[in-house]
Amino acid sequence: MPGYHDSFFKKIFSDKERAIDFTKHVLPPEISSKLDFSTFNLENVSYIDEELAEHFSDTVYSCFYNQAQIKISLLFEHKSHPDNNLPYQLLKYMVRTWEYNVKQKENFIPVVPVVLYHGKERWNPGSFQSRFKDLPAELSSFIPDFKYIFIDLSDYSDDDIKKRVFIAASLKISMLILKNIFYPEKLELVLNDFFALGKVFFQEENGLKFLETIVKYLYQATEIETDRIIKAIEPVTKKGGEIAMTTAERLMQEGIRQGSYDTYFNLIQNMKKNKVSDKDIAKFINVAGILGV
Repeated sequence: MPGYHDSFFKKIFSDKERAIDFTKHVLPPEISSKLDFSTFNLENVSYIDEELAEHFSDTVYSCFYNQAQIKISLLFEHKSHPDNNLPYQLLKYMVRTWEYNVKQKENFIPVVPVVLYHGKERWNPGSFQSRFKDLPAELSSFIPDFKYIFIDLSDYSDDDIKKRVFIAASLKISMLILKNIFYPEKLELVLNDFFALGKVFFQEENGLKFLETIVKYLYQATEIETDRIIKAIEPVTKKGGEIAMTTAERLMQEGIRQGSYDTYFNLIQNMKKNKVSDKDIAKFINVAGILGV
């Protein structure tokens, strides 16, 4: 899966308040009720090695649970389709965290893995023991087994996310966009409603910065036209329209510098569809020499 999905995930959950909001609502109540969220701390570490990197990325928080330290690993499943080896990959991931404990000569710290998946196909990956076919009951005690939290966004309706599941507007919008990102025609129609959830948040400086992250993701992951994104944002915040334009400009220029001609071509095509003249396009992106205008 392209890196911009991963980058968007990390931007969402590098914010502690969003991570706490998400964790409170996806962990079983008997666990979340005993977490001391005042000690929730983003760790500057990843336990993803080269082999695991093709499967998921992680954002790790430490926290105290009944006076003992634990780790909450928020994992983003890279694949857009089910992979039945997920429990095995998670086992390897947890072993990586305990290898770190060994190297640091510290006690082993429990890990609670939370996996977020937003692919089109519904998925119930099951337990590690379920990967063993026809496992005799007397042998099951020799096979390691563990629980993990698996969040398939398709299990939630848009209405659930908007009204019942999360609290922070930025988290609601992020989850709604992740859930619908592979359905651009539908997403384009409901962008107004999604952005409207952040009407108060987008008046703040932090809100506008995160809005830029959302807009960038939309440009990278869909072909929704620039003017459509602007029209969805402007009723919520006029500055958001400016952000959408400058983000499009920056991505275009970065695409040219990095040789990302797909990004460059798509943005140019969007402008042409909106009947922007070649001269104005050249003026806008400051590449008149490339267009020959």
